[in-house]
Amino acid sequence: MNNQQAWILVIDDDPDISMMLKMMLEYKGFKVVTADRVDEIFQAISNKSFNLIIMDMLLSGINGTDICVQLKGKVDTRSIPVMMISAHPNAKELCLQAGANDFMAKPFDMEDILNTVNRLIKTPSN
Repeated sequence: MNNQQAWILVIDDDPDISMMLKMMLEYKGFKVVTADRVDEIFQAISNKSFNLIIMDMLLSGINGTDICVQLKGKVDTRSIPVMMISAHPNAKELCLQAGANDFMAKPFDMEDILNTVNRLIKTPSN
C-alpha cells in the first residue's frame, strides 16, 4: 500500500499535536482525519476505513487505553493498527496491555513517528 491510499485517524485533544501530525503525515502523502472527542472517534470510524489510528493515552474526559480496548474488542475495528502516544511515565506498558500495536513517548521524533507509521501500515495486525 502506498501513502496515497492510506487513511490515518489522529486522536489527540491537544490541537497543536493533532495539527502537527496531520500536516507532517499529509506532507508524506497520507490522508488524515483528526478527532479530539469520543463521539468524533466512533463517528469517524463508522464513516471511513482507516489503515492506522494514532491516539493519545490521556484524552479529555476519557483514557485512550479504554478506547483502544473497545476498538480491539470489536470485530470491525480490531484489525486496525493502533499506535498510542503519551508523555505519562508508565504509559507504554499500559497502552500495550490495552492492545495497542505500538507506542511512542512524547515528545517524539518525527522520523520515528514516520518509521512506525510506515511499518504499521505495511504489517497486517492480528
